Amino acid sequence: MRKAWSAVILFLALEGLAGPLLYGPWTGAPAPDGVTVSWAALSPVELSYRPLSTDRERTLWYEGTGIAEVRLEGLAGGTWYEYRFTFPSGEASPVGWFFTAPDPGQPVCFAALSDTQRQWEGPNRVELVARAIASDPWPFHFLLHAGDLVESPTQENWGFFFRSLTPALLRAPLLPVLGNHERGSITYFKHFDLPPGEGKLGERWWALHFGDVAVVGLDTNVTRPQDYHAQISWLRENLSGPEPHRFVVFHHPVFSSDALYGPGSPGLELLWHPVFVELGVDVVLSGHAHNYERIQRDGVTYLVIGGGGANPSRLSPARVEGSQVAYDDRLFYVAVLASREGIEVKVVGVAKVAGDKVIPCPEVLDAFRLP
Repeated sequence: MRKAWSAVILFLALEGLAGPLLYGPWTGAPAPDGVTVSWAALSPVELSYRPLSTDRERTLWYEGTGIAEVRLEGLAGGTWYEYRFTFPSGEASPVGWFFTAPDPGQPVCFAALSDTQRQWEGPNRVELVARAIASDPWPFHFLLHAGDLVESPTQENWGFFFRSLTPALLRAPLLPVLGNHERGSITYFKHFDLPPGEGKLGERWWALHFGDVAVVGLDTNVTRPQDYHAQISWLRENLSGPEPHRFVVFHHPVFSSDALYGPGSPGLELLWHPVFVELGVDVVLSGHAHNYERIQRDGVTYLVIGGGGANPSRLSPARVEGSQVAYDDRLFYVAVLASREGIEVKVVGVAKVAGDKVIPCPEVLDAFRLP
């Protein structure tokens, strides 16, 4: 790991980016009484945090360097906090925010994106999406990412990911799932603290219980049949509780009209779709296909959300059964508001991609409500 970090420091120095904070901060694993703050830095840091309703700060001193994390505990539930780092040099990080899990009955709001990966030329598409998320008026309590965060799991690409997504990461904790481009790399697990889960390091699949919302993150990259069946047990365990709103996120779509990946994943349709129907899942979020599509099957709404920055992929003229709305030339993210009145979803377009041109085009591509 020491050699890897030496290479990163040299790269950043050549790019003029070296400083006490290499990238970050970001947060993860939100709970009613805690959250994890993560960062990558070249020097020790002082972390300060406080509820927005008071001026009383708490501080922690962290001596280590490299990729680091600290768990903040003993927090008040359903509360907005702000935090920031200060370095021995006197420099300070940008201010970030997070929200601890609320009691049942309170609205829950989150954003979702997928397939950020990396582009080597032209404007930074990931940053365009991140800035749009950061400026959205909805108060996001967490962010979901449906996989393919990076083009490949190298330290350079992780740096690009975190620096590009910083505006969004400062707003809310990030909860990703593995895509095929992460290759199951240990670097993925080093960067993220996720809600309680199972599989490798207890983080290949996970579950978040957040007020009236239950979110289960799954892994469609596993190769052993028993791992797919183990995730069915995980679904039943975590989507059979009192939460009225149920979401599932994973990388490879069950259904898709993508010209290359369509019509989806027959194995997932056979194994998981009946379980989603049985458990009353409201929305399933997936990526992999670099386009947007809303598909409704047997009372379950499937959203393909691969518009986080990767090159768009073409949709087939022949759409799969249940396809409602589709775009194959946009960068976008999804915003969700779950409350006692139901679930409100808006799909926010950020830019149109035409060949090598990225044309800012902010508009709502799709909007719908679920009871």
